[in-house]
Amino acid sequence: MNKWLGVVAAIVAPTTLITALCYYFGAVSTYAYFEYFGIGASALGFTTQYYVLGSVAVLFPLLVVLPATVCIALWVVAYGRRALRTRLRSRHIRRAGWAVTATGIVLTALSVWFISGVASPEVNATLIPVALGSGAVLVAVGTEVLTKVRSGDAPRYATSAELFTLLFSAATLVLALFWGANIYATAYGEARAVEKAAGLWDTDNTVVLETADPLAIPSNLVKATALGVDPTHRFRYRYECLRTIAVQPDQWILVPARWTITYGNAVIVPVDEYSRLNVVRRSLPVGVSPMDWNADGMRWPCPEVGPR
Repeated sequence: MNKWLGVVAAIVAPTTLITALCYYFGAVSTYAYFEYFGIGASALGFTTQYYVLGSVAVLFPLLVVLPATVCIALWVVAYGRRALRTRLRSRHIRRAGWAVTATGIVLTALSVWFISGVASPEVNATLIPVALGSGAVLVAVGTEVLTKVRSGDAPRYATSAELFTLLFSAATLVLALFWGANIYATAYGEARAVEKAAGLWDTDNTVVLETADPLAIPSNLVKATALGVDPTHRFRYRYECLRTIAVQPDQWILVPARWTITYGNAVIVPVDEYSRLNVVRRSLPVGVSPMDWNADGMRWPCPEVGPR
């Protein structure tokens, strides 16, 4: 029984960890995506499944690069150990070990210094986890070299100091990798948002929204039409020139075709009996940019309602 419990635990624990990482990085990317449009993703109530599925595109490049890097590192370690066996008595090997260790300590210390906020110089945030991870690797390599030089070919157990140094280096490297992946997930979400915003004007899929109550959207961003005050009609207002940035079973997130950082309006429309959403695919005019929205002396907020 204990054997089977151990097998189940060995499978469930990694699965739980992988799911948690997928959820986290998917959430980071999603938050960055909607933050660009001025929307707090926490208010949208996305499910765990949404975040996990959204992490696939974020983690895929990392899952390709990380195993390749580990493979290269293992080959380098194997070759380095073989080279050390033939040159253990070399004074230059000892000096190189101390130099590598010192460099790793300096990089780690600088990273911690910048993390603590004591340092005020402007530094690219990506460089800090890179320096932190590089420092951890160099400390581990230097420690391994010095250990081999002291022990020679005689087998021996690692001392407490050496073991603690290696564990510290491993923990620091994991922290640096996590931090770097977090930065990448944020940048990926922002890049998706920038690409989406750049294509809002020219997209062929447009949204026509009809509501029972008026919406507070600036008139220069959408075409609003009153459908009448007949009490038998549920929908009294129609809004054109809208685009989707996310669709969920219970809500649609819409922005105007002319959305910009300056005109950053967004509409969260619940899917209920008080709203009707129509997706229309149209052949839009080619070569007309948002900067020409005052063409022909008339203000038009999107190509589908502009002059043909």
